[in-house]
Amino acid sequence: MDVLSISIAAKILLIRKAEGLSRAKFGSLTKISVDTLKGYESGKSKTVHSAALEKIARTPQFEKYALWLLTDKTNYEAGQISPGDEQLPTKPSAHINLPFYEVTASAGVGLLVEVEQQTKVISFEPSWLQKEVGVNPNDVFLMLVDGDSMYPTLKDGSMIMVNRNYNNLSDGVYVMRHDNNLLVKRLQMLPGGIIKVKSDNTQYDPWEINKSQIDGTDLE
Repeated sequence: MDVLSISIAAKILLIRKAEGLSRAKFGSLTKISVDTLKGYESGKSKTVHSAALEKIARTPQFEKYALWLLTDKTNYEAGQISPGDEQLPTKPSAHINLPFYEVTASAGVGLLVEVEQQTKVISFEPSWLQKEVGVNPNDVFLMLVDGDSMYPTLKDGSMIMVNRNYNNLSDGVYVMRHDNNLLVKRLQMLPGGIIKVKSDNTQYDPWEINKSQIDGTDLE
């Protein structure tokens, strides 16, 4: 079956020019003879054989033009462009798997933590983590919250993303290990190296620790 179309011939010329190829090089890549190609581009040949179209569309360097060559359409998400487009759109970044530890950080009275074992991974886009969340994917992991002391900020059963990498303590929400209990609390820095450990749920009373205790045996 032949395709009777001068416009197809013009498309072939546009593809070749967009790729900066001579007829000889284009012919070498597609296995179309230079004479046949010259006939198409000059309009001397009134038909472009379907076999030639298939050869062009299946050539790796020209696959991005296949949809446009055959239908006049483009599909940027699928990587299908026309010769007028400068380049393919940026492909979505590969997903990264973050470790999920099936232990809970208590937002209540505290849970004894004996083993922290990674049980599964959950997939995220690195660009989303870096731009929207502002973390390095290599520095974070996931775990669950148990209890209601951080309600309404964190609900019972919420999944949280924990950043291992921090330079200096500042006011904010942290996961901490205290006397073998894994807790999620809001920390407030006070003068004299005092840290107030608070719950967002006002039914829980705050308490204090000293900054010098951090990263010790009983407090991390």
